[in-house]
Amino acid sequence: MAFDYGSIDLGLRNPFKMEGAVTAVRGVIVSLLGIYLLIDAAATVKDQPVAGWILVVFGLGLLANGITNASKGIIAMMRFFVGRNHPTSLAHNYSRSETSTAQEEASYVAYTKQRLTEMLVGRKNSTFIEPQGFLARFVHSVFRRLTYMPYPVRNMAQRLCGAWAQTLIALIAYAFVAFVSLAGFAGEVGEFIFPAYSVAFTVYLLLVWRSAGRAIGRMADTTIPTMGSMTLVKVVAVAILMPVVIGLGVKFVLSVSDLTLAEIDTYLAYLPRPYTILYLLGVLLGAAASTFVVAIMLNKRLNYADPKVEVSELRENWQESVHPNEIFINLDNLVMANRRYKEVPNRVYQELEPNLNEQVEGKGNFFGEMIQEIQPKFKAMDLGFIFERARLISLVSANVLFVIASILTLALAFSVADAYIYTKTLGDFAQLNAAQGAEVSSHISAIIHLFLVGVLIRAFAKILENSAHLFFAEMLFESNLIYLKVEGTFTESKISTGASIHDSTRSENTLVRSSITPWIIVCRTVSSTFAATGIQNLEHPRFILEMHKNDDELNSIRGDVINFLKDRESIAAITSQRDLRNASQIHEINKQSRAIATHQSPEALSKMEDDAGGYLRQQAERDAEQDQNK
Repeated sequence: MAFDYGSIDLGLRNPFKMEGAVTAVRGVIVSLLGIYLLIDAAATVKDQPVAGWILVVFGLGLLANGITNASKGIIAMMRFFVGRNHPTSLAHNYSRSETSTAQEEASYVAYTKQRLTEMLVGRKNSTFIEPQGFLARFVHSVFRRLTYMPYPVRNMAQRLCGAWAQTLIALIAYAFVAFVSLAGFAGEVGEFIFPAYSVAFTVYLLLVWRSAGRAIGRMADTTIPTMGSMTLVKVVAVAILMPVVIGLGVKFVLSVSDLTLAEIDTYLAYLPRPYTILYLLGVLLGAAASTFVVAIMLNKRLNYADPKVEVSELRENWQESVHPNEIFINLDNLVMANRRYKEVPNRVYQELEPNLNEQVEGKGNFFGEMIQEIQPKFKAMDLGFIFERARLISLVSANVLFVIASILTLALAFSVADAYIYTKTLGDFAQLNAAQGAEVSSHISAIIHLFLVGVLIRAFAKILENSAHLFFAEMLFESNLIYLKVEGTFTESKISTGASIHDSTRSENTLVRSSITPWIIVCRTVSSTFAATGIQNLEHPRFILEMHKNDDELNSIRGDVINFLKDRESIAAITSQRDLRNASQIHEINKQSRAIATHQSPEALSKMEDDAGGYLRQQAERDAEQDQNK
């Protein structure tokens, strides 16, 4: 959404300064590695042009990656632009002062006005949805409070637990295949294809944990992925079918080429060793270490949650002499407007559009409904010293692992260049001797394992980096969410004052008597959103996590409305000083007229009063006849 400047600060600060500083340092180091590789390439390209260009490609890749991370870190440390319209509204904002902002944030609001009404009236929080699938239910059964986390945290935890589930199932399947193959149950072909299965198993584990470290998308955070039994079925099916497929492939090759297993084994001896056990240990150690750090942060965040769903409610009946429109005008323009936070207009999720149904003889009914949220106020999370240290360790460890992976990329570049230079010196590959074949195999093994180790390290670095960023990005806001419904009936009657035969002024008013039945619900909500760096820093759905009673605010609203109703004037009076002086002069003239009349006899005075009273009665009868004729 657009940056709307206001001179009153809302108190939102940049949460990414530390993360940005560490990322910038990493970017500088990686950039220096890229520059070093380019300098070395400049010296190599004179003697070995192709090898030099290989180093140039890797050097440019490292330099681009370093500059990207350095700029990303520097941007994260820059000023955090927050306007008067931040954070995102819960639903579409119908406030007239936020029309353009409402259009910009319409695609990522988390609720509708109907959903908010259901949550307030029904005392329920629709943010928390039921986990779908066997694995998801198992995870939420073990970690019960995970259900009450915002979607990005839930997704991160489920993805990590899913990676562990897939790893354990793959280990069981691998052990089963190893037993069948190595024990001789699959015959000679089973033992022969077992190394291929080990390689496939290693690649599968790398892909599982690489997927677990994938960053959570902004718009994907509004849903929870399904983790059902099909995930288990896929892993088991792959574990069972892969040896069969590989075995059939080997048999097909043997039948077509007329080769024997011994001859194929001779060629396979030149292939690099898989080192399955070492990779397995590396995966398990990296997964255990990263999961331990993430679990510390997650545990502190789970214990901080207080997922209450409570509201303060008022249901009464008031009998007051006031027009229904006056009630709605007072509620919208005075009662709610006086509750603004730092003069920011309230978020209007349902406009107060009163409906007056006037019936015959001055009677009718009325209805009005409104939902407003006071401007959210930032609420700092104090998760303790251990959480802060764990988040820092996760951040620093991730960047150190990225630097190590960059160093491995540097070594990979030199290995590829050396392999090219060596193969260039060889003649016909079909005439290689054993020593030359072993040397080629050594170069290929170095390239493959440097690449795989780099992928492994980057996978766990991504997990740690994204987890730390997630907990740096979360921001809590506290606000009052108010639902108000007013309905009732009204009747009209006339009241006159100053109708005595001696009064010189008269006030005639139409009095509206209303039976008002308000239903007011107030709750103090705690909502969560996730910040980002760059232009769209707080453009993320805001989820309601907690709903607490707020009796003080409810009593304050009731007191403001009651004071307005009790202070109403039903009879029109003269408030202008000039009108008061004019009325006083008329009163003096009438007083003098009555003083002249007192000099007459009592019988004459009595006759004058009877005549005046009769005149008034006749005038009243004529007015009644005219009203009937109309």
